[in-house]
Amino acid sequence: MTNRQGMNLVDVLDSTARKMLVDFEASGAVEHRRSKGTIREAYLLDYLRKYLPRAVKAEHSGEAVTVDGEVSKECDIMILDPSTPPFRDEEDYRVVPIECVQGVIEVKSFLDSAALRDAWAKIAVIKRLPKKALRPHPGFPWTRTVYGKVWSHVPTCGLVFAYDGADLGTLGTTLTELAEEEGEDHPECFIDSVWVLKKGGLVWLNPDNGRVDPSPEPGASLGSLEAEPGQVLMSLTLHLYEHFATAWMPEFRIIDYFGQAPLGTPGLKWGYESPEPNANPDSAELA
Repeated sequence: MTNRQGMNLVDVLDSTARKMLVDFEASGAVEHRRSKGTIREAYLLDYLRKYLPRAVKAEHSGEAVTVDGEVSKECDIMILDPSTPPFRDEEDYRVVPIECVQGVIEVKSFLDSAALRDAWAKIAVIKRLPKKALRPHPGFPWTRTVYGKVWSHVPTCGLVFAYDGADLGTLGTTLTELAEEEGEDHPECFIDSVWVLKKGGLVWLNPDNGRVDPSPEPGASLGSLEAEPGQVLMSLTLHLYEHFATAWMPEFRIIDYFGQAPLGTPGLKWGYESPEPNANPDSAELA
């Protein structure tokens, strides 16, 4: 019998990372800036569609809206509940209700402090959008405990992915400054993690045991993780599973988005008149 070694996920992700970098370098030949960005986002999207838990789906670029008419900034990649009804759906752009957004990823070719601040601002906007059009789960309520709070839904998480960037020390200092500006009482508005394919990652450490958390808790400290490209994808994959493997969404009330809009004008009415009690149906006459 031939002895064959099974496929190793470590090797697969290492190969995927190397291919992403090769494609990233090749995309440098594209002159149009927006086209170049779209292409580079597509490389990450291809990875996400293969390795994200099936409790969610990844879509390329779009906006989220609320029942009150608030609109997010444009998101590079949106992580959505599979049942999401797109209010507008084109090939590379969509508008979706915020209730169905489980997470967003901002994608950068080169991540420096200015680009990180830009990503923080965009992510903070969508994280603050309220999820109102949800029907509570009947019976025993479902909850998610994260960011030091108990939620009746899964709050939106936000990640940053870059192909290359400044050194992790510089990026870590900037991310710490941003967190201090936001205030430690609002970790739900923080970026959940940062991943630079050529450098490593920035993650939040649990204030009680020092272990890596997928999201920041109150009092968390920031840590850097220097890694090779394949290792970056392994760590990112683990974080994605921590965030989304158990993602869920209460029943979505799409009617809330109709507001007070009339659904039509009442017209004719047909009904059935029940026979009198003890009446003999055989003796009933047709009207």
